[in-house]
Amino acid sequence: LLLPWRWVAADNHQFRVRPKNSLAFTPSAVAPWLTRRHNNSQLGMSLIPIPINELQQIVPNASKLTPTGDQYVTYLGRTPRERFNSLFEGFSVAFLGSMFAYFISFVIGQFLATLLGIIFLFWPILSPEFKAYQRNWELVGGRDLIDVWVDDDDDGYWSGVPQNKRGLYGAYYTATVDDICVVDDVRATADEEYDLDEFSDYTMTSDELESMTGIPWKLRLRLLDDEGRGMQVHARMSEDYLDLEPGMSAVGVLLSTSKEFDQLAGMTDFLVLDEVDGSTITWVGDYPYLPKDEFLRIIEKNGVAEELLDLQDDEDYLDDDDEDNGDEVEKEETLAPVKSKRLKGR
Repeated sequence: LLLPWRWVAADNHQFRVRPKNSLAFTPSAVAPWLTRRHNNSQLGMSLIPIPINELQQIVPNASKLTPTGDQYVTYLGRTPRERFNSLFEGFSVAFLGSMFAYFISFVIGQFLATLLGIIFLFWPILSPEFKAYQRNWELVGGRDLIDVWVDDDDDGYWSGVPQNKRGLYGAYYTATVDDICVVDDVRATADEEYDLDEFSDYTMTSDELESMTGIPWKLRLRLLDDEGRGMQVHARMSEDYLDLEPGMSAVGVLLSTSKEFDQLAGMTDFLVLDEVDGSTITWVGDYPYLPKDEFLRIIEKNGVAEELLDLQDDEDYLDDDDEDNGDEVEKEETLAPVKSKRLKGR
């Protein structure tokens, strides 16, 4: 889909898209792209609409807010420091809450005070569950998921309702990893970026920046689709990201209140695949919105995973052609080497 240039922030992510004429997708225009992309170059989009039955399986919604195991662990803590902070907060609330329940029992009665005390007592276990539940709800904000294939003219239910008030549409965003670096703040400029190679021995438990400032290093991932639109994603640095390389394929889910996706309302984490065999490299994001096994099964079944590899093959082919065509030009003139301005060391 063709979106106007604009910066949008959602869940610690920043992205922008290139100006072109807006194009609303319809079943007749998008469905053939999954199976006959090479027959019509105009259908080579990087946003693939998601039918409602798939969207409800992979995105938290009003009927599916219960946290998964990965979501629970995210708020319980992934490092000893995070787990200590989570448990300390939980036991503090449990102790103070139990005392509060005892004193309030003289006002509201023994039965209600006992129930309240039990909730406070188990707060160290319940707290990550409630926080993950709230995070899932915040992604959709209580809005319904809308089937992108429904034609407004055929469905009288939406007649008279503004499009941006109906709910959320979903689409797969497929792209290629263009650049990878590490920053100490999401607002850091290009001159303040560190090469990922400088963090070859990095682990979350030994984060030097977090030990000194309490704020961990951030991964900055730049994605580029086949239409030239770029997206910049930030996530807490992890040793799981050390195997990332430019040229790998990535896919995530974008949510919007409009079929044209001219304004985004939410974004999930991203799956990064190996460009050769399509194996999973890692999942990039601070919070695992997508159920991993279910998401992999769906994109393999609907052809999105295969399409990612096809796009990568096409890009490699074009790169080879560019290199072949540029041989004669390179013989006639010599280009000065470009020096990287990225910081070394940390």
